[in-house]
Amino acid sequence: MKRLMMVLTACSALIVLASAQSIVVRPYVWHDDASSDFSASFENGCLTLADTSTDCQGTTPEWYSLCGWGNRHHWFISMNSVSPTFFDPDSDGSSLELEVTFNLAPVMQANRTVEAGLFVLERPFPRFPREVNDQGNWWADGVLMVANEAGGGSGGEIAAFGGRLPFWGGGGVRYQGGPITLVFRYDGQTKRVQYEVRYGSATQTSPWLTPGDSASAYNGGPHGLRYFQLGGYLQINGINQGNTQGGIAQWCSIKLNGKIILGPGSGDVNSDGCVDDADLLTVLFNFGTGCGN
Repeated sequence: MKRLMMVLTACSALIVLASAQSIVVRPYVWHDDASSDFSASFENGCLTLADTSTDCQGTTPEWYSLCGWGNRHHWFISMNSVSPTFFDPDSDGSSLELEVTFNLAPVMQANRTVEAGLFVLERPFPRFPREVNDQGNWWADGVLMVANEAGGGSGGEIAAFGGRLPFWGGGGVRYQGGPITLVFRYDGQTKRVQYEVRYGSATQTSPWLTPGDSASAYNGGPHGLRYFQLGGYLQINGINQGNTQGGIAQWCSIKLNGKIILGPGSGDVNSDGCVDDADLLTVLFNFGTGCGN
């Protein structure tokens, strides 16, 4: 029954989110416990990904792996509300900025059980050969991550790494719970990346950094980041090491180049995750009822 509920929940989340303007969800990209209780929902203008009861119970679908180390779930920016959008600022020298604000739970754990943050998925082929990106036919994925371990009392690690993203250690900021804002910037003229963290009263901004292997002359290089998708992720770690409670990440503000994709001012009047005719009808039905009329 638990497996059935998981499948139904995941499918319904995909249907709901597929109709939402500019956000699509891809659950169980990693699926080491495919019988966990995953859900994705829009409530009060926020996107919530939750993966709980990661106890490796139930019968997993035959196309999934046996219970293992971790689960990962993605959401992506979409311009057609169906599939993730590819960005290629290098082609016209434009700039790009993705800003997200979210909460992560549980926090201040003895071990790193949950991660969440920004996600950059670059399609390296055929731009780069295997010996350059060491990815073969796999896509190159990088993250700007927030983790939930106590870290000796200083809080969870914040760092950028993976794929061809240049490493950055978060400027010394540590996560201890509550809302945090992460920013990813890319300059198509200089072909460089910049990160920013805003947490409480602290703001730390990285230098403009060069992506890995950007100097490669392969296929007409050098290249910056090419043909990449942008979004966020929730990752549950250590499932086969006793992490049975999983975790939750809730994004209440998502902005692309300053445009509100999710959050206050997005146009989602009825807070169902969709900017559609229902929002227009809500406005029309209430037209003229305010301002003392």
